[in-house]
Amino acid sequence: MFPVLSGKIMETADTVLKNGKIYTVDPKNSWADTLAIKGGKILSIGSMETVKMFIGDQTEILDLQGKMVLPGFVDAHMHPLMSADIYFNQVKLFDLPNREVMLSAIKEFTDSHPEHSVIRGGGYNRSIFDKTGPRKEWLDTIENRRPVYIVSGDGHSAWVNSVALKRAGISRDTPQPKDGIIMKDPVTGEPSGLLQEKGAMNMVANLLPRVTKDRYKHDILELEKYFGKTGITTVFDAKIPLDEENYWMAYKECAEEGKLTWRYRGGWYIDPAKDVREEILKGCELSKKVNTTSSFQIHAFKFFLDEVAEERTSYMLEPFEGETEYRGFKNFDDTQLLDAFVLADKKGFQIHCHQIGDAAARYGLDALEKLEKINGKKDRRPSFAHCQWVSEKDKERMAEYGVTSILSSYWLATDDYYWDLYLPYVGEKRVDTMYPVQTLFDKNINMAVHSDFYVSEPDPLYAIYSGITRNLPERIFNERYAQNPEYKRIVHPKDHYIKNEVGPLPPFHERATLAEMIYAFTMGGARSMFLENEIGSLEAGKKADLVILEKNLFDIPVEKIPDIKIEMVYFEGKITYISAPKG
Repeated sequence: MFPVLSGKIMETADTVLKNGKIYTVDPKNSWADTLAIKGGKILSIGSMETVKMFIGDQTEILDLQGKMVLPGFVDAHMHPLMSADIYFNQVKLFDLPNREVMLSAIKEFTDSHPEHSVIRGGGYNRSIFDKTGPRKEWLDTIENRRPVYIVSGDGHSAWVNSVALKRAGISRDTPQPKDGIIMKDPVTGEPSGLLQEKGAMNMVANLLPRVTKDRYKHDILELEKYFGKTGITTVFDAKIPLDEENYWMAYKECAEEGKLTWRYRGGWYIDPAKDVREEILKGCELSKKVNTTSSFQIHAFKFFLDEVAEERTSYMLEPFEGETEYRGFKNFDDTQLLDAFVLADKKGFQIHCHQIGDAAARYGLDALEKLEKINGKKDRRPSFAHCQWVSEKDKERMAEYGVTSILSSYWLATDDYYWDLYLPYVGEKRVDTMYPVQTLFDKNINMAVHSDFYVSEPDPLYAIYSGITRNLPERIFNERYAQNPEYKRIVHPKDHYIKNEVGPLPPFHERATLAEMIYAFTMGGARSMFLENEIGSLEAGKKADLVILEKNLFDIPVEKIPDIKIEMVYFEGKITYISAPKG
């Protein structure tokens, strides 16, 4: 039987979800209890009285029994394929507590993979080592025939052995590259084994074998399975290499084969050391080739305005502590950046920027101001990812030029990076002005959230909690510091912390609300990619991307949020994840 209304045959739903706590994230933040799905889209949403006309003989009805439903989560800045290759094919050092444990893991991996021509890995913690960083000699004792190349957990430095340095021709006499640092041993003057930023890292990385397309295809599908329980349904790949066809063709082919359970958007990486105009024109042409499906498209260009504070390479308005002039890396000169912005914008592409230091925000906004005068006003939605430091003046300008701030809410705590890197590098006054989350919300800036994976593993409920509390969840603290008993977790803010107390990150007035964090993880992320008419809220006609949680987040204590179970995930109306039953 088909439902009939006013003499017309109505559509019949494939699936109806009833008796739920459905938080729509529509313009009124409405609640509903019933939702109907047809052909991968939301057919109707409201009460059972509203939806029942769409129920037919073949409609599957799921009783939610009061469980919460949210739109699919959007991770607005991560590095999926790059990270997946580390997770599934290389030695993983993430969250390992000290040098000895790391070296043991490297040795175990090296010994068990004699077939690898290069030993690669990722995830070592920069806060464990001194300024000179991890040493090549430690790796040489494990492997002295093959190159070893391991990137840090933040992705902005590499730990290499003597073989890698020799093959790259790096010695004590090698001049420092323009956009990188070859760390030297303070006693011998020899390369220590730490290469900071791309100018130094690429001297070795460019010599390494390229990953095959088939391996990338396998990696991305495994990654989606690995993080299926997170509720993420849309991501932005924030560094797609123009010169690595295997990388973007893996996405394209998986999308065309209908294998993806996440929706991907991305940005072509623009290297300031190259002819940026030529690179942008190349990216425009490649996008015509790759944008063949709705599952994977590239409509942006990615610019690193600066680098990171933990390597002392973020671009700051004032010098780093102990310096009289050094303020970090300004990756583009003003004319170069403006020319790139103007061309990308004329071609209809978005501008997506990595921005850590306050000086990076300043010159990025200067370029956007000039861009608007040259190309005229329009809804261009540039993004600044991270926004670790932004001056008061430039917060206003972010709002004026329609910048989306992509939050690093996973990083909000007085953790080891705070104590061992940020505090000594920028000083007490500046360290406690990091990540101005609530201020940016208050200025009506569009807010999204990212994991920056592999820097942080995607875990939206953890990130929502940290956005509200500016602290690490107890679960994450235990995972990260279980083997570091000198660290202590503090739940409530204190006027003054003692070193190694992991607690709420000042300033405490920058805490966001639950509703704001949900918005940033859904509609804010959708808006950052011009997808707000397709995803981001639960409204009739939109894609049926849904997350079903065991409890209503608004009805539980904040401390419980990170441990709430995600029970089901729908991507375009199809179930992509079901949790295992308890017991």
